[in-house]
Amino acid sequence: MTASSPSTTAAPAGPEAPRQTVSLYERWKRIHPLWVSGGWQTWRRVVLAVLVVVFYVNPWLRWNGYPGVRFDLVHRQFTVFWTTFVPEEFVLLAWVMLIAALVLFTVTVAAGRVFCGWACPQTVWTFVYFTIERFIEGDRTARMRLERGGWTLERLAKKALKLSIWAAIALSISITFLGYFEDLHELLPRILRFDLSKWEKIVILLPALGSFVGSAVLREQVCFHMCPYARFQSVMFDHDTLIISYDEARGEPRGHRRREVDYKAEGLGACVDCHKCVQVCPTGIDIRKGLQYQCIGCAACIDACTDVMASLGYGKSLVNYTSQNRQAGKKVHVLRPRLIGYSSLILVLLGLFTFALDHRTPVHLTVIRDRNRLYRERWDGEVENVYTLRIQNRAKEPRDYRVVVASELAVAYVGPEVVEVAAGSLASIPVRLVLDGEHAASAVTSEVRFGLRSVAEGTVEGEGIAIDEASRFYLPTRSAP
Repeated sequence: MTASSPSTTAAPAGPEAPRQTVSLYERWKRIHPLWVSGGWQTWRRVVLAVLVVVFYVNPWLRWNGYPGVRFDLVHRQFTVFWTTFVPEEFVLLAWVMLIAALVLFTVTVAAGRVFCGWACPQTVWTFVYFTIERFIEGDRTARMRLERGGWTLERLAKKALKLSIWAAIALSISITFLGYFEDLHELLPRILRFDLSKWEKIVILLPALGSFVGSAVLREQVCFHMCPYARFQSVMFDHDTLIISYDEARGEPRGHRRREVDYKAEGLGACVDCHKCVQVCPTGIDIRKGLQYQCIGCAACIDACTDVMASLGYGKSLVNYTSQNRQAGKKVHVLRPRLIGYSSLILVLLGLFTFALDHRTPVHLTVIRDRNRLYRERWDGEVENVYTLRIQNRAKEPRDYRVVVASELAVAYVGPEVVEVAAGSLASIPVRLVLDGEHAASAVTSEVRFGLRSVAEGTVEGEGIAIDEASRFYLPTRSAP
């Protein structure tokens, strides 16, 4: 696949100079990475495989009958393992996202783009699609020969099979992703019966199309032109950041040579210019040209060079994980101000997050006063205030709560004494506080406190829960005699 390249015609430099057409954009060249084995790639593929398994298995996990991870947008709840959070607690989710971002920044400062090559979803799914392509069309040479051979019957058959499997994988990714928001036990039977609404079909097809186009077709182009992280990650690097780098001192000057020749006597470096480090690169760069933003830190070039150097008896690989200071023989600084700052901020946020979770109660009470009237005065002098108690049960079991009222005034509570709230739901209970005429004549506006006390004993969580919420009891303003 190629894209049209806008071009411009340069003016001649002299009267006899020919005109030159200069392309403003580089044409898209399909990259066919060479499959390479080695220590780094073995571990990397294990990590990628584990991430794929976790993604597919997570929506099916159950903890005490509840999903392990679920973002229930309909009921406005999100569940992480044993804890269900409600919209009022979404700030905790924001904390998690902030901590995750800071961890990514810290990893970038310390180890460069390790996340891109080892854990990024784009890398994970590109690896899955590439593995399928390699299994069907063969290794690099076979794929390139197939591309150059025209549209033969063999090419049509292999392309059709590959695209069909890609489409199935993309649909499975989309449906599994939807399982983080809906129950797959209920969704899958409806999908098999084609019993889906128009919007459900769109919600399934759009992520599938995005995965198919982004990870299967575009691949490295997403990293080059769409991912913002690839653009700003270099500003987070310093001279002690771990990067993949070519040992120019050992490798240069590069050149071909016979195996039996003493390359040092010939004035050559260890690099035989075999281009294997370029052939295995999923983004198609030449690491020998120095640090480039397209490098995702996958270490494929390290294993490729390791094989070549071992076969020639030249020692260790010319490409390694290192830092600029280490490669230049300068002092290496493990602890740097930026690294210490990020790490300290992560520890502080983790401490605050742990404190918030530890002091989190499985029930929340909100007292809302009647917004129409502050108070109501009866003919016999009684004064009543109307409230709405919003009781939110954050637990995964239904709970019964006893309502109690504390005040300096001799108010009478009118409303249900025990309120049953379903698991993970919100109950709105209208109640009244009444002060008789004898006390109302001499009383003034004062604070009242509504409280909830758990009734059921022996529950799994929250036994003996007690929370309070303050409000005010308003009285008519009495004129001085």
